[in-house]
Amino acid sequence: MESKNKKRVFIGSSSEELTLAGIAKTILEKDFDVTIWNDNIWDTAIFKINQNFLSDLMKASLQYDFGILLGTTDDKVVYRDKEVLQPRDNVLFELGLFTGRLGLSKCAFVIEKELKVLSDLNGISLARFEKGDIKGFAGAVEQVRDLFLASRDTEVNFFPSATLASVYFESLVVPICKYVIENDGFDLGEVKHKKCVLNIIIPEKISLDVNIQFEKMKRGIEMENVSFKYAGRPRFISIETKIKDGVLEFVDFPTILAGINHAIQNLMPTDFNAMSPDYELILDRELKRFITTLKTLLLRHGFDEMVCIKRSMVA
Repeated sequence: MESKNKKRVFIGSSSEELTLAGIAKTILEKDFDVTIWNDNIWDTAIFKINQNFLSDLMKASLQYDFGILLGTTDDKVVYRDKEVLQPRDNVLFELGLFTGRLGLSKCAFVIEKELKVLSDLNGISLARFEKGDIKGFAGAVEQVRDLFLASRDTEVNFFPSATLASVYFESLVVPICKYVIENDGFDLGEVKHKKCVLNIIIPEKISLDVNIQFEKMKRGIEMENVSFKYAGRPRFISIETKIKDGVLEFVDFPTILAGINHAIQNLMPTDFNAMSPDYELILDRELKRFITTLKTLLLRHGFDEMVCIKRSMVA
């Protein structure tokens, strides 16, 4: 059973490298949930690229946090009538896809020292080992493991969720936090509340109509809508509030999350329409990235003590 606390690692290998892939999995699975890509998919499809194959690979690149590609001297190719040792096209394709999706710090290429590496791969993390040296291979994988473990979970990237979180942070979170700080609290009616907190409610799932979903989530919560004009903004900030234990709570349900659904729908319409397990997995991952990005930005701006982010089971 997959651990909810472990990051997911994808190992891409050819059939000749499955033994090494198994060794790598054994080394990594203490710290990560590890999957070895079914090399039969590559063997049967790499020269017959089709929409289903690419869709599966694109989904895989969204489901994993890290990627490892294996390259050995068994990967012989013919170049200008000469047999040379360099990575197969499918390995480079996977490497490029995962590097583009996850970033340089979250992908690694574990290869035999004799293998020729293209200059285009400069900048990608390489871990080398001698052919037939299992101990050396294990050491190379351990290097990659340490690299992944040291990778910051909080770095902001360009996944749909991270971009949406950044926009949400700048357009709502910053104005509210700055307004409270600059005014030493918030006036509600004739009472000035010096203790204020912003509660951001993130749903476990996203429905097709996020606005209706959040209206349902607000039912049963007695709140009052307030608005204020923030300096430099051409519009008023409007948000729900409630008083609890003498603290003024701003409560927001970020409807901008609908953008995650739109992104997934465009990338994998079949899975989106069927609400497949792949869709559920990617959606949950994106919601977690939205939260992680918000927390990172809150820490960077010193607003972390003023904001609470919660996941809600309420639909």
